Amino acid sequence: MEKFRFTCARHEQRFRDLVERAGCTDTARLDELGRKTLAWLSTRYPRHVLDHFNQGRCLGCTLEAAHVDLAEIEDRITALATRNA
Repeated sequence: MEKFRFTCARHEQRFRDLVERAGCTDTARLDELGRKTLAWLSTRYPRHVLDHFNQGRCLGCTLEAAHVDLAEIEDRITALATRNA
């Protein structure tokens, strides 16, 4: 995976840092984790995910603007990365 679609550099790097700290450095696995994270976010925050795609805006920025607690999301990403590391 070269770059996430509609993701700013800051949030893309944050995602990469989280999964790398959890022991995942494989690019194919990183792509899979991105898809799994988006699937989870789509069920947890469907309106924000829809807005993100419709506006072509970074999902992390969209969630921050909505005052969503990103710690829960970061915990989920870490859990997904650790589970299959």
